[in-house]
Amino acid sequence: MTPSSGGHPTVPMLLNLADAPVREENRETVLRRLADTAARLPGVESAGCVLTAADGAVVTSAASGDLGHRLTSVQVELGEGPALDTCRIGKPLANVSMGHPHTRARWPRFAAKAVAVGVPAATVLPLRYADRVLGALNLYHGRGAQPPADVDTGQLLADAAAIGLAHRAMLDDLRSRERELRTALNSRVIIEQAKGLLAGRLDCTVDDAFDLLRRHARSRQIKIADVARAVVHDPAYGPFPAPRP
Repeated sequence: MTPSSGGHPTVPMLLNLADAPVREENRETVLRRLADTAARLPGVESAGCVLTAADGAVVTSAASGDLGHRLTSVQVELGEGPALDTCRIGKPLANVSMGHPHTRARWPRFAAKAVAVGVPAATVLPLRYADRVLGALNLYHGRGAQPPADVDTGQLLADAAAIGLAHRAMLDDLRSRERELRTALNSRVIIEQAKGLLAGRLDCTVDDAFDLLRRHARSRQIKIADVARAVVHDPAYGPFPAPRP
């Protein structure tokens, strides 16, 4: 997959990055696809991506090859580099010369490693969704500078991937909430069943039955729903067993 002759990504290329939820892809797969796609841009030797948490910590990364992996990983290990700064400020850093005195002063260890492996410059683009910065895309140049059109193309790719990553996270959150609600509902149902059984078994009110369940759970440091399941599913030997005939 390569950019179109006009210098912009094709629609299928962008959709391929943005439709991660449709394909049930995890974030590592999306980042790897972004890196592989960006590495095909003219003048880009390799590419790497980082994804950050709300506190700025890097949670995962991916790269298009060994060079991209090394230069992306070393930023995380050293705690310095253009990717981390882009994640923090939310703005692109285009055509950063690794040999420039300002770069060497700003990221001394990373700049030295980049020069050592033959990378003269890098462009780093934020993965943005709405008002959030999700991470960064690193373009490691095989030449000194990227034309503005190619930088814009890289940003379009990063934005498309950010859409896919954000929607995937929202889908995962919805599914997690659904599981929590289902668990809570199931627990409530079993507790109500146990209250009714105990009230009839012990000739007490349902409120008294619930108090018995709660005190039993607390004294044994277990969940009240687990006590309720034992009452319902094991009436002979569970808590508060039924009288033998």
